[in-house]
Amino acid sequence: MLRKCIRYVSALTVAIVAVPSIAAAENLSYYLPADVSYDESITKPKEALGYNVGDWHARPEQIVNYMKQLAEESDRITFEETGRTHEQRPLVLLTVTSPDNHKNIDDVRERHLAAADTSRDADPENTPLVLYMGYSIHGDESSGSNAAILLAYYLAAAQGEEIEAVLKDSVVLLDPAFNPDGLARFAQWANQHKSQNLVADPQSREHVQPFIRGRVNHYWFDMNRDWLLLQHPESRARIANFQKWKPNVLTDYHEMGTNSTFFFQPGIPSRKNPLTPDENVRLTEILAAEHADSLDDIGSLYYTEESFDDFYYGKGSTYPDIQGAVGILFEQASSRGHLQDSVNGEVAFPFTIRNQFVASLSTIYGAHKNKARFISFQEQAYDNALEAAASQNFDGYLVGDATDASRLQGFIDILQQHGIEGYRVEKDIEKDGQVYKAGKSYYIPAEQDQFGLIQGIFSTRKDFPDNTFYDVSGWTLAHAFNLPFTTHRGRIQIADAAWDAPVKQQTTLEDAYAYAFSWDDYKAPALLQSLLENDIHARQSTKSFAVKAQGERKTFEPGAVVVPKAYQNKDWHQVQRILATLAKEQNVQVTSIGTGLTPEGVDLGSRNIQPVEEPKVMMLTGDGVNLYEAGETWYYLDRHVGVPLSMVDTDRLSRVDLTRYSHIIMVDGWYNSYLSDDVKEKLKQWVQQGGVIIGQRGGAEWLSNNGLLHARYVGEEVYQNAFAKEGLTYEERDDFYAEQRIAGAIFSMDVDTSHPLFYGFPRSTMPVFKSSLEAFETPESPFVSVAKYSDAPLLSGYADKRNRDILKGKTNIAAHRFGDGHVIAFTDNVNFRAYFWGTAKLLSNAIYLGDRINVYAKPLKDKAAADEEAAEQAH
Repeated sequence: MLRKCIRYVSALTVAIVAVPSIAAAENLSYYLPADVSYDESITKPKEALGYNVGDWHARPEQIVNYMKQLAEESDRITFEETGRTHEQRPLVLLTVTSPDNHKNIDDVRERHLAAADTSRDADPENTPLVLYMGYSIHGDESSGSNAAILLAYYLAAAQGEEIEAVLKDSVVLLDPAFNPDGLARFAQWANQHKSQNLVADPQSREHVQPFIRGRVNHYWFDMNRDWLLLQHPESRARIANFQKWKPNVLTDYHEMGTNSTFFFQPGIPSRKNPLTPDENVRLTEILAAEHADSLDDIGSLYYTEESFDDFYYGKGSTYPDIQGAVGILFEQASSRGHLQDSVNGEVAFPFTIRNQFVASLSTIYGAHKNKARFISFQEQAYDNALEAAASQNFDGYLVGDATDASRLQGFIDILQQHGIEGYRVEKDIEKDGQVYKAGKSYYIPAEQDQFGLIQGIFSTRKDFPDNTFYDVSGWTLAHAFNLPFTTHRGRIQIADAAWDAPVKQQTTLEDAYAYAFSWDDYKAPALLQSLLENDIHARQSTKSFAVKAQGERKTFEPGAVVVPKAYQNKDWHQVQRILATLAKEQNVQVTSIGTGLTPEGVDLGSRNIQPVEEPKVMMLTGDGVNLYEAGETWYYLDRHVGVPLSMVDTDRLSRVDLTRYSHIIMVDGWYNSYLSDDVKEKLKQWVQQGGVIIGQRGGAEWLSNNGLLHARYVGEEVYQNAFAKEGLTYEERDDFYAEQRIAGAIFSMDVDTSHPLFYGFPRSTMPVFKSSLEAFETPESPFVSVAKYSDAPLLSGYADKRNRDILKGKTNIAAHRFGDGHVIAFTDNVNFRAYFWGTAKLLSNAIYLGDRINVYAKPLKDKAAADEEAAEQAH
């Protein structure tokens, strides 16, 4: 394959790839093909960086500056900034093609897009090939981004017929750092611990990162799970590039354990998403042969088909597969620093970079050699999707929720960014007992180019030929946003233009006695928090009430927020101006109320409408804490609600003044090894004195095991006893354990909407993400159980029937008083990957309404408290 155009130096070079000091790396000959000449006017990496590639871990700003320099020097390259990370680092993209193509780049793109447009025909021979080369979405897997430096230089400087042919027929989109914030964190860590005499000891500090690893982005998210979900600016910029160009190939360069070798796809054949065309796998195999040839040339070991799956469309190597493209995952054994011991010998950073660079070239040249087949596949994939849409027993999907325009908008924003078209419903439609309201529902036609991805987004598949999953087995976006949806066949009245905004009327605030807004809206907690931070007195109701406003009767359900003229510390007109501004920012409807005397329900001065204090929230972080769940909680409270979250590491908790906080959050974690008995007593006393402690998954289990939460977990033996262990062969071992796991599925739970934790939630059943067997036995008090798994709990994804039978009816949310404080526990991650907007607001309810829970764990004590409350009410 590449042997005519990319010939590497002799096998002698191969023999020294793993030595700590690699002489060949002193110049580019260690990395670059030996039979290619290079334009001497193009700046070499060392001249820009000040060191040889692989001597140090390049920082994102160094990479960006070098890419800019290459774009200035080479007429093959243009440079653009496509976005900014959370930490305001630039997200950049190089467009690499021939100078003639650059002169007519819009025409080149349009000719390429014909293959992905079912209304046009493409000529496979003359349609440009587009490759999206992306690197190091996990920041501490940095061999990819450092290889991107070499690839950029090669594309700018390499001379000869082969590279000229590629650039004439192709456009290479080079994204050198998918995750600059994580890459910067890791580069700093690895560089600051580098010794002059490289240390290969895996236990040395250089190879052992702290709690916040370079893998994740600013908010501690795994960015390789966000391709479909689009909750972060890095992903949104990347998908905008993808949808703008619709590439034929997308590469995703990673690292894996140091004791491995080098992996490239195809992955495990049985773990392909059934919606992915078989031709995608065949093209992956064709490129795999190209990678093998190139790695054979330099003597590197590699493997395929033994690891990783291609099921979840939210990963970089799988997202393209349903859109007429081929996504390829590369996994290089990591030096996780500059040099590290492994079972295969010492793994040096330059060696890892070289493998990634070689695989980059094999991708480009291999795809170019098979250009017509890639173009034909893209065209056929979209044509087949349209044919599949026409063959369905439905015409499209209905989705909507009249109770919360913000949650609906969050959902449609995602679809729109993926190039999917939807239309606002203009006449009420009743289907399966659900009314899809005009102006507050959408219709997603099946017959459109992106039908394949639409199927993936709405899929509720529960049966799989292989039940072992590398990631998640169910991710139905409408379930995640708690939106009713259904398929629909027949005529429907919809808006003319795609994606008209949902109808959401913001009333102009009139001078009034008080103002109120519903707690139904996803952004209601953000508006309340903003009011409290502006020192505006606000009250929250635990009973419903009705008012007359603008000549109409409006009912407010429990959870509604009232801003009265009374008790304000600011001038009333100033309060009105601030409220109007904040309501507009959050797009939350506020109602003007002329009197405190209501026609129905409690009056505005009722003791059931109590003041809200600004919460002071702390979350445990550090050793023993699940980094991802902590990041998700931080992200939700910071970006969606506006709560300034204090984060305290577990090893400091004994020295922290807990009286500063009203709420403490313990996300999933392994706390027993990190919290002493003294800390346990300290937390107990804090709760007893009025604090609200919120536990999630492992955090809830710690509360249960240490006497704060009076809810008992279902024992592990219950699940183990449900699976027969006799007669099994060793070969069945993986399947046996896979059956006992819940592989990231979506469950249905029955909820008590009269409970403060569920104020503002529209229905008594709703989806929740479940990735473990954790559940509570039915608590002793009937009011401690706030939500239970439904009798038919599985909505989407894989969970063995034996596990489902155990879990149905089991409690998954529990809450009660503890002294003067409160304990709230979730057995599931209610804010999974920040896209589960449907349950994320439970965290806000726990914060703003948790102290309204007036239930004790023991029935007799609970009855005594209820009697005392009744007597107080009778006064």
